[in-house]
Amino acid sequence: MPDAKLEIAIDRTACRGAGECIYRAPRTFALDASDRAVVVSVDSDSEAVVLAAARACPHFAISVQRGSERLV
Repeated sequence: MPDAKLEIAIDRTACRGAGECIYRAPRTFALDASDRAVVVSVDSDSEAVVLAAARACPHFAISVQRGSERLV
């Protein structure tokens, strides 16, 4: 499914607002008023950048899938 969009989910109970995702993919992630990560755009950073940002989360709060395939 190369044409399927990435689906990014953030476990808000696991997120501690470390900011690694924002540092690595600033057009995809942001911190909200609660200092928890949110997805602001799925298509702004490259897939490789989004995957690297998800893998960099020290609390493993970000998951990424494409269709039924879990990437991170």
